[in-house]
Amino acid sequence: MEFSDVIKNRYSCKKFSSEQIGKDKLDAILEAGRVAPTAKNLQEQHIYVVQSESGLETIDKLMPCRYNASTVLIVAFNKNNVFTYPG
Repeated sequence: MEFSDVIKNRYSCKKFSSEQIGKDKLDAILEAGRVAPTAKNLQEQHIYVVQSESGLETIDKLMPCRYNASTVLIVAFNKNNVFTYPG
């Protein structure tokens, strides 16, 4: 698929199914994030999977954008340990 097709066919989802994502699909998503290229291949990103009721409730308190998704991925990094291009 061409990038222009992706842009033309994009949509916003604001209502998610309450069905939990399957382990095989979640593992594939996490693996794609793990092998994604990063500057100097530092792989500094950390991906946290939140599925517990208490974790999801905490996310709801912090941000209004979960839209009842049963799984949330939080991608974080240590800003003091990333490669910065000179200049």
